Amino acid sequence: MTTINATKGEFVNLINGLFQVQELKGKKFGLAISKNIVTLKKELQHLEDLGKPSEEFMELAMKVNEISQKDPENSKVEIDKLEKENEELVKLRREQMDNVSELMKDEMSIELKTISEKILPEEITAKQINSIEKIINN
Repeated sequence: MTTINATKGEFVNLINGLFQVQELKGKKFGLAISKNIVTLKKELQHLEDLGKPSEEFMELAMKVNEISQKDPENSKVEIDKLEKENEELVKLRREQMDNVSELMKDEMSIELKTISEKILPEEITAKQINSIEKIINN
């Protein structure tokens, strides 16, 4: 285990990278990936909770989605009207997302299992390596 210092945003990118490689074969590799996903989920849960939209906003988002799917070319006016009618709800959601964006810049330390280059699966791509490079050691 190694303590990794990074921003919360970098850890969010790392967990997304871990999800991208979790289907690759290799027992040692798979164990390290799985353990790191569990650790990161636990450490980042507060961000997910803070970013969760309200039920009211979800209902509005579903209406917007229905409108845009029904008539993609002419939906802008109707969506703008709906957002104007729900201005406070939209404003609160934007503020919520701005707060989460600010939190993503905060530094934190998390103890993670590093992965040796020796156990990287042969079929791993450069893109996948780049997405998990914070936990790869020589």
